[in-house]
Amino acid sequence: MAGEPGRIDRIGKLPIPALAIAVEVGLLLRVAAANLVEWWVRRGGGERVCLFPDAEYYWELARTIRDGEVFQIVEWGDIPHFALRTPGYPLFLASCRTLLGDRPLGARLVQAGLGAVCVWLVFRLTRVVLGGSEKTGTGRAAPIAAAFTSIHPYFVIMSVVLLSEAVFAPLLLGFLWALAVLWDRDGARAMLGPALGAGAAAGAAVLTRPSCLLFFPAAIAAWLAHRAVSGRSIRPAIVATMVAAAGFAGVMAPWWVRNARVYGEFVPTALWMGASLYDGLNPQATGASDMRFLNDPDVWPNSERDQDELLKRRAFAFVREQPGRALELALAKLGRYWSPWPNAEGVRSPWLTVAAGLVMGPVLGLAGLGLWTLRRDGRAWVILAGPILYFGLIHAVFASSMRYRTPGEIPAMGLAAVGLLRVVDGASWRSKQA
Repeated sequence: MAGEPGRIDRIGKLPIPALAIAVEVGLLLRVAAANLVEWWVRRGGGERVCLFPDAEYYWELARTIRDGEVFQIVEWGDIPHFALRTPGYPLFLASCRTLLGDRPLGARLVQAGLGAVCVWLVFRLTRVVLGGSEKTGTGRAAPIAAAFTSIHPYFVIMSVVLLSEAVFAPLLLGFLWALAVLWDRDGARAMLGPALGAGAAAGAAVLTRPSCLLFFPAAIAAWLAHRAVSGRSIRPAIVATMVAAAGFAGVMAPWWVRNARVYGEFVPTALWMGASLYDGLNPQATGASDMRFLNDPDVWPNSERDQDELLKRRAFAFVREQPGRALELALAKLGRYWSPWPNAEGVRSPWLTVAAGLVMGPVLGLAGLGLWTLRRDGRAWVILAGPILYFGLIHAVFASSMRYRTPGEIPAMGLAAVGLLRVVDGASWRSKQA
């Protein structure tokens, strides 16, 4: 293989128009998926807007924003929930409903465009993280990563269903790109712009998907630790961290102020953690989500705040009383998270299982090989692998599904590209790395 450089060039050293092709293909696939999903949802009639129950909450909250009503969901015996969800994704849907009307297809098509933007973002992110070195071969990974993102079957579908992942993914990639730019930059002045962008993207991402809250400070801490260990100046990085924190707080502040007025106390994200935690840690838990316990007579009559606290206490009590079962559930959740095929009850079939396994098995394997190849690269661990590993840990506690892996899998396409180059290059890659 070492004697066939032309072959590698055809795979990895693609001209710039190839990126445009990847973006265009990604957009076309997502537009087709948007129309297919819309037809599938509407084929039986009725008022459903999506395949998933969560979408109904988002759609209703978007209506309250558009119509200037109180941001709330009233369910479970007419009990109002003012922070059932954070406002990031409902704000997006409200904008779509205002500009494009109430038909969900309009929002799906806008999300298809965001999915295509993610193809470009993955290209830029991979290029910044891995550099453009032809000597190591990592410079050829960016166009391959973009191609993987363009045709990734799960991401194509997740781009057009009415769930927060469609908006969260570009925000996560924006944060990662800003952090990649900051990684080796010196001088506080040169860091200000990327740091502010990173903080703002992180804030918007948390307002869209609160489960990512701990990832951003962990990633920043890893960056600071890397600079300290490598002997680089830490002072400008601390200044940049403060700027990022200011950007984060600036985006989050309106939600914090609103919650303080509603509840009389600080509520950082949503009052849904108790339900989510108990969903994953209760005597009937299997690892999948099953929130029928919300209909129990000792649960639903409680106020939103009391219900959240009650379910948190019950989840912690379950772990204390049955630690062995909690560990078994964690392993089951990890299995669901890393599953190559969908594991939700409504989408299982032998044909889909085989097809998904044949596609996603190799992709996950290539990502693992790419991470092993770059195992000494701290930036690759934090930026390309960090999100998928973080969400795996989070969903070893909460209910789990391969759906929750998809946003973290998108930056990991850079690792899959490195894995592919390693396979194609064979022994020559090892000699280049040496």
